[in-house]
Amino acid sequence: MSKRLSKKNITGNYKGEGIVQGGIIIFDATGKARFAYREETGSEVPVEDIVAVVKELRKEGKSQSS
Repeated sequence: MSKRLSKKNITGNYKGEGIVQGGIIIFDATGKARFAYREETGSEVPVEDIVAVVKELRKEGKSQSS
């Protein structure tokens, strides 16, 4: 992980709770989970996947309101 952070020129205090991880859940208008990503330490967030899901949900929302 430190190589990845160094490559991006990210510095700081990395002490703390290293076991706690985050993630992303995207819900549709009905509250149904449509995408979930569980953080994997040292891995990049799948930005392209997230953008694709959001675009799809926006399309669905526009077609439902028409």
